[in-house]
Amino acid sequence: MNTKFKILWFEDQSTWFNMEKIRVDSIIQEHFLVPDIERKDGDDFALDELTSNDYDLIIMDYQLAEGNTGDTIVSAIRKNSILTDILFYSSDEKRMLSAISSMMPPIDGFYLTERDYTKFTEKAKQLIEKIVKRSEDVVNLRGFVLDNTSSFEVRIKSILDTCWDIIIDENDKKHLTDMLKQILANQSKHIISTIEKAEKTECCFSSINDDKYALRIADRLEVLDRALVLLSKKHHIPDIIDQDGFKNYYYKKVGTYRNKLSHLKLGEKTISVDGQEVTINQELHRQLR
Repeated sequence: MNTKFKILWFEDQSTWFNMEKIRVDSIIQEHFLVPDIERKDGDDFALDELTSNDYDLIIMDYQLAEGNTGDTIVSAIRKNSILTDILFYSSDEKRMLSAISSMMPPIDGFYLTERDYTKFTEKAKQLIEKIVKRSEDVVNLRGFVLDNTSSFEVRIKSILDTCWDIIIDENDKKHLTDMLKQILANQSKHIISTIEKAEKTECCFSSINDDKYALRIADRLEVLDRALVLLSKKHHIPDIIDQDGFKNYYYKKVGTYRNKLSHLKLGEKTISVDGQEVTINQELHRQLR
């Protein structure tokens, strides 16, 4: 789950949908999520739209237009391993219960309520709270934060470019340029200071390696490459990495994917790796694991 709560809603009566959507929107907004509700009727049903499991919840009128029924659609969804929670509702509750309970095998992950404003709203509220709470673990939180901050950081560079293009006054441009130079100078001073302090310690190597800001991951990988060569030649450590070195191996297997994924925008489903479009799917998850 990200900043949006996505619902696919099967309903053929506009008036009922519009009134109840207002209530559902309000429930979602209580969790500081943005409602993203897509309405369809029975004719709109297309299984290939659901196979991505992009929805947080499916809400479905049991009796749909054109003779389709909700339980038939749900059965088709389940056969294609779509495990999104589903809320059924109907004004003919007994018929709905009878039809669903007779299905073999039974449908998992579905909930039932009457086509009644009060009862439907309360059931939808309980289910939305359940789904949101289920997503509130540290793994999802980390992914959510990294996803959104990465997008933000990418946009900041573009925003700075736009600001630069808009600014006309040369003095203002000089001011910003001098500011960037000062930032780089401060970084240079920090690196020089780090080296000077490290040289006074008992082990200069460990002091520099322990510093949080002196080395980038690329810098450490270059040193590791050299260390592995020395170990292989003089200490008979088996050479388990190809001739291109560990740094290239790391970036080829993990680093490139990490960098691409960290700058992935919300909604994107592919990344470009070495000029090739890679789909973010189960195969990629398994490959990276």
